[in-house]
Amino acid sequence: MAALHLDLKINPRLDWRAAWRWWRDGLLAWLPARMRRWLAGSSRRLVIHLDHGGYVLVREAAGQAPLELERLDRFSPDWSALTQRFRTEQARLLVLRVPADQALIRTLPLPLAAEKNLRQVMGFEMDRLTPFAVAQVYYDVILLERQVEQRRLRVELTALPRTDVDPVLTQLRQQGLPPDVLDVAGRRPELNLLPLEQRPRRGQWSRGLRASVMAISLLLIGAAVVLPIWQQRQLVIEVMANVARIQKSASQTLGLRDQLDQVLATSRMLAQKKQAIPARVDLLRELTMILPDDTWVERLQINGDAIQIIGQSAKASALIGLIEASSLLSGVAFMSPVTTDPRTNKERFVLGARIGKEP
Repeated sequence: MAALHLDLKINPRLDWRAAWRWWRDGLLAWLPARMRRWLAGSSRRLVIHLDHGGYVLVREAAGQAPLELERLDRFSPDWSALTQRFRTEQARLLVLRVPADQALIRTLPLPLAAEKNLRQVMGFEMDRLTPFAVAQVYYDVILLERQVEQRRLRVELTALPRTDVDPVLTQLRQQGLPPDVLDVAGRRPELNLLPLEQRPRRGQWSRGLRASVMAISLLLIGAAVVLPIWQQRQLVIEVMANVARIQKSASQTLGLRDQLDQVLATSRMLAQKKQAIPARVDLLRELTMILPDDTWVERLQINGDAIQIIGQSAKASALIGLIEASSLLSGVAFMSPVTTDPRTNKERFVLGARIGKEP
């Protein structure tokens, strides 16, 4: 049967699977190379090429050219040799590959809503799109392109008549070697024509162990990445809290210092005033010396640096000059008119002065 096909490139689209693979591979890159290889598992595939002359056993591995191991006669194959090869090669997958001219390959448009169930939708449409009923073929569908604006998909259908491969599949299963993959030579590597229920669950325990170790490794690596950042964040928070406390303490200290400066300034001012104002004993001695004998003081009042003298004198007007001449008093003036006391015939006066000389 002639193969009808059209090669198209899949339109790349960023999705959560790609983001997950990018994040996972970035974290796993921190692990030692040997552990990464163990987690990745064996990439080796043992491929049975089915052609008209017999079976060709080929080893395929990532990053390596395919290597032909041996050829088996199609009519009397040595299945024990194949079994031994599969065990010694420690292949991850056993692939049965048929020639491209035995398959029907078509590129088809589908509604965008069919993407979630491509295989099921194609099974319903098989008898309309191909000469076969769905029960007569092994088939697979690969998404080629999403046309979002037209709300359509472009897919590639690959169908293979069961009569061409069922005898070989039966023989392999009887030997305990059920294939994991049924594909077509020269087609896309993700192609697998086998129904899901016919794919053996080979190495489930090993894959589960690797998946568990990978998950634990990712968690540990993630913790190793996040923990220093979290610790730095906590340290920054603590430092900021300490800075806030220090700033508050510094503000309180500055406030106390300002209060202390004010108190010191006040005390210095008081001391200066105290030094500027003579002692009252000295002031009394000075008045006693400068006032004439015909003058006496009835009342002496001192309030801060002001002094008030009330008394009587034979010549009150002469007192201003006498008191002004003192080194302790200045700004002498009568605070009320001078009157004569009829009892003593002396002049009654009220003098005010400032203690200390004017600057």
